[in-house]
Order: sequence, then C-alpha cells, then structure tokens
Amino acid sequence: MVTQQLECPVCFIRFDTGRRPGRSIACPSCDHGFDVPGDEVPAAEEAPAAEEEAVEEEAPDEETTADEETPEEDEAEDETPQGDPSPAPSGEPPVPPEPAAPSALELLGELSTAYRIERVQSVIDGPRSRAQLAGLLLLAVAVLGLFAATATAIKWSGYDSPWDEPATASLYGSVIDVNGTALENVRVAGGGQQVFSDGEGRYFLHNLTSGELKVTFFSPGFRTHSIWIDLRPAATNLLNAQLEPGDGRDVTNQRSNVVRPWPPSAAQAPVLAVMALLALMGAGAALLERHFRLALFGAVAGILSWGFLLGSLLSLAALLLLLGDRELFET
Repeated sequence: MVTQQLECPVCFIRFDTGRRPGRSIACPSCDHGFDVPGDEVPAAEEAPAAEEEAVEEEAPDEETTADEETPEEDEAEDETPQGDPSPAPSGEPPVPPEPAAPSALELLGELSTAYRIERVQSVIDGPRSRAQLAGLLLLAVAVLGLFAATATAIKWSGYDSPWDEPATASLYGSVIDVNGTALENVRVAGGGQQVFSDGEGRYFLHNLTSGELKVTFFSPGFRTHSIWIDLRPAATNLLNAQLEPGDGRDVTNQRSNVVRPWPPSAAQAPVLAVMALLALMGAGAALLERHFRLALFGAVAGILSWGFLLGSLLSLAALLLLLGDRELFET
C-alpha cells in the first residue's frame, strides 16, 4: 500500500492516508467524508506512453525479421549471374540478344533444305537473285569437281611406281682431270659391265638394273675413284667424274641426290574431292541466302576444285555475284 497526501475539499487541511484509491475517508479536522481519488493519468498523456511501450515490444520482433530476411536477400544477390547485362535505360528500346551460332549438324540440316527438288526448281524457274544464281553456278562447280576427282583417281589407280620393281636404266657422263681436260681410255665399271671413255672423255653404260649402283673409274697415273649412286628407273642418268693424279682409292656417296616421286593420285584426287564438297556447301548457303561467309568460302574452294578448268571459271563468276549481293544474306 502506498501512502499519499490528501486535501480536504471543505477545510482545505492536508493529511496523509494509506487508503487505496476509490475508498471513502473522513477528514481528521472537520469529519467531512469523501472518496480517495485514484492516480488516473489523462488520456492525452497515457496514449503516447502506451504507444512507446508497444513500439518497444515490437522492435525486437522487427529486428529479428530483418535478420531473417537479410540472408535471403544475400542469397538472391549471389544467385544473380554476374554476366547479365544491366537493364537498358527507360528511354531506349532493349537491345535484342545476338543469335547463337548453329552447331555443325544444325548447319548441315539447314543446308540440306536448299537441295529439295521444289526449291531448286523454283530458283531455276525464277525470278532469282544474283546470290541464288551464284548458288546454281557453285552447284555445277561441285559436280564438275567430283567428276574431276573421280577421273584423277581412276587414271592413277593402276599406276605402278618404277621404284617398286627393278627396271632397266642407262648411265652416261664424262671423265676429266683437275684441269678440266677430258681423259681418254678411262675404264668405267658398274653393274657387271665395263666400258672405256672415248677421245672426248665420254662413256655410256646400258641395260643397268635400277637402284643402288657403284661406278668405278680407273686410269693409270690417277687415283681410283668410286661413286655410289641411285639409278632412276626407266630413265637415262648422268654421272660426271673428276680424277686426281696419284695413287690410292677414294669413294663418294651420291645416293641422297635422288628423290623418289610420290604418285599423284595419293594427294590430288582427295584434295579435289574435298574442294568440291566445300563448293557444294557454299552453293547451299547461296541458294538459301544465308551464311555469307560460308558461301564465300565455298566459291574460293570451288576455284581450287579445278573441275576440268571450267569449274574454276564458274567459281570465279559465282564469287563476283556473291560480293554484289552481300546485303541479301541474313548472316
């Protein structure tokens, strides 16, 4: 119980009392009875206090909610890709994304649609652009190039290299001394044969077996000189020798001077076929009026496909037509 000081409303004497608010009490001076007033606070003063207490009670909950929402916002920021472009300003239209390059299979599938019969027929019947005319020329170039590659392969399919089996060959040359004077009656031996040089120092050996051969030059008063060579089959080979005065013997190796040829079909026919196929791809791109670089590359490859020379000329014309219709291509 709280002691409070009261004032009598009749005699105005102040006195202390321990009665609770709302109970009746008598004044000790005049015996006037009255109720003990309560500690009521005006409504205008109680409202702010109640609001402050409510704010203090809700504040921890708001802090907890903010703490719970912060990780979610951080996770959302972490999930945002770094490579995303910044949003375009409100006054400018958004920039459309660049189309992705098609894969090899998608590109081949797209080019195959250019060779449908109805599409080729519509291009032939017209009207047609210069790019589509270039596509028709490259199509003819591809056909000519494939024919040229096939003809080259057939031509050299039965080619037998003279190096594969022994064949006959001939050898000739001249013999001189250190001063450049022709030597006569020099014995030249090789492949089981021997001859003597004539008055001009020349000699000839016939019906020799192709391949490695050791040729020996002997003359009195000069050093014996031997030379290893590779005889070219089915051909006449040249070998000159210079003898030095004195005694003794020396040997020279010249076998590395002969290079065996590579059959033309081993490289020429496949190269022509590859160039013709590239021209075929360029023709499809030109007929569809798409993929300008591929069409241009096909025209250049068509020039190298040869196509009995006519294909190269047609490819050159197609290249000029493509350059004139560059703006029609989508990519």
